[in-house]
Amino acid sequence: MLRAVILCLSGLLLLALTSCEQGEKASGIIRSSLEDMQRESLPGAELTRQKCSTCHYLDRNITKVGPPLKGIVGHAPTISGVPFAVWDEKSLNRWLQDPTGIKPGTLMAIPGIKSATERTAIIEYLKQF
Repeated sequence: MLRAVILCLSGLLLLALTSCEQGEKASGIIRSSLEDMQRESLPGAELTRQKCSTCHYLDRNITKVGPPLKGIVGHAPTISGVPFAVWDEKSLNRWLQDPTGIKPGTLMAIPGIKSATERTAIIEYLKQF
């Protein structure tokens, strides 16, 4: 409920600022904030933070233990030995299900995410970046 109120108020503020001298700059900031709030309201947002953020940055292009996940969908893997040309829904789904089975010795030594619903939610969230 609170998010809906914040989104509504932000939208009204955006409309008001567009008529101001600094409106274009302010509206860009507000638009970006609205997009962030919409993305964070997706079902996979919290799940992705829980399962991935210990080793991966989600919103920065900085490497932690693993590569950053911002913009990963549609890009080639950065580690050698992964049998995918590009990270798409299918390859991410397989990787998240069993990373050590796909690349033995990977630093992503987790048992995998067995729930197809959770994997899909994480992938849908990552597609928003």
